[in-house]
Amino acid sequence: MQKNSNIIDCGTSAAMQRVYQKIDQVANSKASVLITGETGTGKEVCAHMFHQVSRYKDKAFLSINCAAIPDNLIESELFGHVKGAFTGATQNRQGMASLADGGTLFLDEIGEMDLNLQCKLLRFVETGTFYKVGSSQLETVDIRFIWATNRDLLSEIKAKRFRQDLYYRLKVSSIHLPPLRQRGQDVLMLAQNFLQQYAKQEQKSFKYFTLEAEKILLDYQWPGNIRQLKNVIHNLVLSHYGETITADMLLNTLAEEMENLLPQFLSTPEVAKICPKTIYPLWQVEKNASLEAIKFCNGNVVQAAKLLGIGKTTLYRKLQKWKYIK
Repeated sequence: MQKNSNIIDCGTSAAMQRVYQKIDQVANSKASVLITGETGTGKEVCAHMFHQVSRYKDKAFLSINCAAIPDNLIESELFGHVKGAFTGATQNRQGMASLADGGTLFLDEIGEMDLNLQCKLLRFVETGTFYKVGSSQLETVDIRFIWATNRDLLSEIKAKRFRQDLYYRLKVSSIHLPPLRQRGQDVLMLAQNFLQQYAKQEQKSFKYFTLEAEKILLDYQWPGNIRQLKNVIHNLVLSHYGETITADMLLNTLAEEMENLLPQFLSTPEVAKICPKTIYPLWQVEKNASLEAIKFCNGNVVQAAKLLGIGKTTLYRKLQKWKYIK
């Protein structure tokens, strides 16, 4: 496929070549596309790729993050509302459905959507019609839908958190984005791209990684995928000076996430210098932070989820995993 220069090159690995091939196969169809993959793998970038090589490329591309908008506001964000529809609705407002007419609408983290709204979304996808919140006037649009989730939607269906009929309506075509740890040399290519990007942005002179730093980049598992890699490189550029990123610079930045990897590169005394504190597994850090947030919110899980920056259903699921609730 011909990649748009405004989109970051996501790699040349065999895994990504399969992704590009799938995009080519379905880009010009109006069929809905479901993009799956771990958090941070670039699902929105992939959705942009679909749009920019499709017949909708000259029209709008709009996105909604279903996990970032409160349940009581997402219907208005999607469909719009009329003046007086609810407290605070001081004027008519067009939703993403109207604004994306003729183009592409991308709904990220679709697994976070409330069940009641899933029913309205199903009708919208099937008919192309909807009502603004507070309105009795039926509106019609022509939209190409792309969806994304990091959840196993079949498991969500079994748990009665996601509608089966909506799932099969969304999954006309699907594509899975591989995690960064399965993409080999793509890590180095992406890291170099980010290094050039942030060196220019921050007016620094960084140009390269040492061979030892490249080995760490390749060996590290990158649980946060491309998003984590991007943030780590930005942090490195902000925190240091020079033309080359060294292994020590990288290890300092990754110290809290490298309990298993550090001994491969450093002796025990050097580890103590870089990591003077006890290092805990990421799941333990996440668990402790979550329980502290719930305690701070006097047991209010919904409020705690907002403070943590995650969806309430995500937090409930983690609490179930940790056996704090049934």
